Amino acid sequence: MVFPYSNLTRYDFGLDVARGEFSKIISVNIFGRNPDADAALSSTAVNLGRSLWDGGIAGATNWVAPTTARIHQITSSSANDDTDGGGTNAGARTIRVFGLDSAYARQQEDITLNGTGDVPTASTYTMIYRMEVLTAGSTSWNEGAITATADTDNTVTAKITIGFNRTLMAIYMVPTGEKAYMTGYYASIQKQGLGSTARFADIFLMSKENGGVWRICNSSNVSQEGTSSAPYLFQPPRVFQAGELIELRANPSADGLDISGGFDLICVAD
Repeated sequence: MVFPYSNLTRYDFGLDVARGEFSKIISVNIFGRNPDADAALSSTAVNLGRSLWDGGIAGATNWVAPTTARIHQITSSSANDDTDGGGTNAGARTIRVFGLDSAYARQQEDITLNGTGDVPTASTYTMIYRMEVLTAGSTSWNEGAITATADTDNTVTAKITIGFNRTLMAIYMVPTGEKAYMTGYYASIQKQGLGSTARFADIFLMSKENGGVWRICNSSNVSQEGTSSAPYLFQPPRVFQAGELIELRANPSADGLDISGGFDLICVAD
């Protein structure tokens, strides 16, 4: 590895990673949100929280870890998310899908939307960790919820909430041939019309090795009488291996809490 500067007192590693100065090092910023997280604890069993992703609203299921590479069907809940030839539809027209292939290598592709009709991905994905709108009509955003659904089991792997133009999912898998070094994670909580009673949430940083089980890597807490946030910094960074899934979850004290969070990674190729 060659350092960009001979005078290390002027050297900013983070800036040069972001600038692409290193051929085998990239930065990855992952962020997610559950705007209506339901309480996950019950009197009979402990559930390790709700996934911070677009598909977890109001008691919907947690994000499901992949088991095999699958073609995904991309569709919207609005007919206006469509390229109709004449260009009159106002919503999203094309999106980009980011994920991992059957060998857990990075891949991406662009999809031309067909409104409420399914459009299959050209490639198979073991997971999709991000989707974003590339082009749109006059509204400049997706007018429907855009989902990626696996062919084999109808699992919704990723979702873009109406108007957001990008997924909000605090979930990532380390690609093959890489290690990921987490510099920190964060979470915040916001009350939604729950009166004066203070609410809180346990935040769990989870990981799952390929073929293994979910385990807690770190935990923290956020509470609110309005809005609060809590960052956690790793020093030295926490390392995750190739094929390892990383997920941020929240376990709220009551239904209806709006919880956001994310984490920052430096990914280094072997």
